[in-house]
Amino acid sequence: MSFKLVKLESFKYPDTPRYFQPGAVVSDMPDHLTIFHPAGAPSWGWSSKRVNRLTHHCLSVLFPDRDYNIVLFWNSDWTFSSYYVNVALPVKWDGEICSYVDLDLDVLYIIQASRRRPGDYSAPGVYVLDRDEYEERKVLLNYPPEIMERSEKALVEVLRQIEIGAFPFDHSLLDWRPDPALLRLADLPDSAAAWHL
Repeated sequence: MSFKLVKLESFKYPDTPRYFQPGAVVSDMPDHLTIFHPAGAPSWGWSSKRVNRLTHHCLSVLFPDRDYNIVLFWNSDWTFSSYYVNVALPVKWDGEICSYVDLDLDVLYIIQASRRRPGDYSAPGVYVLDRDEYEERKVLLNYPPEIMERSEKALVEVLRQIEIGAFPFDHSLLDWRPDPALLRLADLPDSAAAWHL
């Protein structure tokens, strides 16, 4: 392939595997890493123990110094779907494997231009998700006070970043499209062994 293939690994705190999926590096900047996953690309789910095919195009914006990351979702026809924010520990990136630890809380940001199924958070707005899951897991897994404090601070920061329209919530990436070669990720085989280990 003519692009740099990267393995994106996501874990639930502290180290439970969540999903693994291949992606293509779009940009590798000092302050953020951008990875693309096309609709149709494989994603290996830990809980399901099987490979699924992505139904959306995804552009992940991952930060080495922030307690969250952001994913832009487009439908398969490239109409925009949503911004999705994972409150998570900062990304770790060694040039081949990109990984982060998810901290349960999520934010879904729907804009006027979003095209979503009726009833599936289709109204424009900012939605904080998975608060119940976070409250349960922080007790069950005895989250350290530092982790809980970082999670709550990250949530406040994300909401503020959306409010002021900071990158990428400034919509500067909405018209981004990949080089056609990157779409070849959808042709990767369902056999996860080659890319999720």
